[in-house]
Amino acid sequence: MQTSSVILLLWGILGLAVLPARAQRPCAEEPGFQKLDFWVGTWEVVTAQGQRAGDNRIEKILDGCALVEHWTGAGGSQGWSLFYYNAVTDRWKQVWVTQRATTRGGLKEKVLVEERADGSLCFQGEIPVEGGGSYLDRTTLTPLADGRVRQLIEWSADGGTTWNTSFDAFYVRKE
Repeated sequence: MQTSSVILLLWGILGLAVLPARAQRPCAEEPGFQKLDFWVGTWEVVTAQGQRAGDNRIEKILDGCALVEHWTGAGGSQGWSLFYYNAVTDRWKQVWVTQRATTRGGLKEKVLVEERADGSLCFQGEIPVEGGGSYLDRTTLTPLADGRVRQLIEWSADGGTTWNTSFDAFYVRKE
């Protein structure tokens, strides 16, 4: 092993030793990891117009350190999301992928940008489009008093001045 490699290895080990220690608690005990707990479960999804949109299963994985979403649309489409929380940055992120990842809406990355007084969580991302440019995509999850969850997905082509609804539905918990 070259001297420079040994020095880099020792520097890395010593550097880790002097970093401030975070309390080593399981994710399930960190409040930040619990923000999306209201959405965990198995759901039938019904549009605001009362039509069945599909089914969704949201589950905690990796000892509560992340959530995975398993979406199946009424027509058979599928999509999966990974939601994860970074305790150091105090930030939630989402990665959404479908079997149509090359089409608009088939692949998205968003971050939690707003927590509203009613308990709603708003995730937003800038989605690039083929040929250049991008649009904003925003998902708002709202826990309702009757146990349902409303999901509103909107997009904006003008930097957020105006928003267009692309999906508005209610999650009804399955027994």
